[in-house]
Amino acid sequence: MQRFKPALSFTANTISALNRYIGYGVSLLVLVFGGIMLWEAISRHFFDNPTTWAFETSKMVFGFYMIWAGGYTLVCNEHVSMDLFYDKWPPRMQAAMDVFTYIFFLILFLTLLKLIGLDALSAIDGGEKSNSTMSQPLYHWRALLVLGVFLVFLQGTAAFIRNLWFAIYGEKL
Repeated sequence: MQRFKPALSFTANTISALNRYIGYGVSLLVLVFGGIMLWEAISRHFFDNPTTWAFETSKMVFGFYMIWAGGYTLVCNEHVSMDLFYDKWPPRMQAAMDVFTYIFFLILFLTLLKLIGLDALSAIDGGEKSNSTMSQPLYHWRALLVLGVFLVFLQGTAAFIRNLWFAIYGEKL
């Protein structure tokens, strides 16, 4: 297995670099989200001219931001976790537990990818639009959701590779 170390390291590092790069880019959407909400507040309160598009667009931008930032959050190990016992365990035992729990991660994310993938295909096929007065197309948002969840899945797999290596060899990949 030692002969696979360079390939495994390259794979895990490439996935993490991709998610970091995307996370930095997606973080700029907070400015877009804030700008939309600021425009709506100024338009509504100072000019008595509320927009029909701001709420729906900000909801879509924020949803995109939350999903696409998931891989970056996983790279930085910032997801919520219950560390009541886990923190007291030795690092190799923590890695072994992470390898074991990857089974649940895998089941969850493969199921999620299948379901939202089918939903996205249905939205694309039907040319789905929102029910609001804006009637904006939704199929592109659904397709982007699938890609965002796939990025989280890839990052989880990179973490699995690193944890498996550490659990077996006691050294970081």
